[in-house]
Amino acid sequence: MSKEDQSEGGRFNFLDPIANLFRGREKPASARPETASEIDSLLKNFDSALDGLEKKIEESRRATEASRRAVVSGRMTAADRAAASELRMEKAHQEAREDIEKMHARLGTELAGANLDELERDLQALQADVGAGKDSHSLMPRMRYAIVDRLVREAGEIAVERFVALLQDAKMSWPDPTTYRPSATSEEIERAQRRRLAEVREGFLAKDLERTIEQAVGVVRGWKSDYPDRGSPLWEDCVLQGVAAGLRGRIVLDATEILRRDRDAIFEQAQASIGKELDAIHAALEGGAASPEQEHRAMSSALSALDQVIPEIAWKHVLSQLPEARDSVTSPETHAPESAKR
Repeated sequence: MSKEDQSEGGRFNFLDPIANLFRGREKPASARPETASEIDSLLKNFDSALDGLEKKIEESRRATEASRRAVVSGRMTAADRAAASELRMEKAHQEAREDIEKMHARLGTELAGANLDELERDLQALQADVGAGKDSHSLMPRMRYAIVDRLVREAGEIAVERFVALLQDAKMSWPDPTTYRPSATSEEIERAQRRRLAEVREGFLAKDLERTIEQAVGVVRGWKSDYPDRGSPLWEDCVLQGVAAGLRGRIVLDATEILRRDRDAIFEQAQASIGKELDAIHAALEGGAASPEQEHRAMSSALSALDQVIPEIAWKHVLSQLPEARDSVTSPETHAPESAKR
């Protein structure tokens, strides 16, 4: 990360000029050397498999240790239950992450392994930059949060559209965990499925950046350690939403890079859009004769600019530059975005 990224605001330190309007005046891993012989290769593969087996055995041992102690003592203590729950949750998160990576590979997004690790790190860094700005009355934190919140919402719509296209290309359908009564008609089942898909879509789009990051790696906070059975329809639902969350996150990062690259153009658009209004606000407040009502209106106007006008300017600029954003407006028949293939 550059020195610029290390300063306050991280990726969004380029917004400083806009803020002034309101103030008034791993090296790549080396290729593994070829083994000397087929026997050496066989032994190496055997050792690798053995290491994996030993890890699985250790995980199993840890997962049963708390229960074993409870059986010996005749009862499970609160600490035993907490330890067992933590281990179940870790195991569920690991398995969900594995299945999300497999689905990325199946759908051809190229967001798996090291790419998914990098995506998670970059999104977490972005969250650290902007998370404190929610409901803040401080200028820069609030503006950073408002812009990213708009990007996350818009990227959600694009990601859903792209993900549906990927599923269609793979001839896959959404899993349905519902058990229907024997007398249910095909029309009733179809309506119920449409309702559920609409609910899934609504819930997905409502997630903020923090929940999107968790979802992309298989973490469902509300489930805690009580994840559904691996391979069940509800589990597969979690996996598919994780893939869509990864696509969403990639689009958000692409959009932030566009805003950084085109910071001067963003500043000019912001100045042209709200400069006169802010000058009037400053004049009213600096005059010393503003009434409480005038001060309140000035504050409301400034907050509106932060929460709505600046994010709208930012998104419109992204819309003009990001291919998948333009396509989502101009064509309903779209496929995986280029950003999802990086």
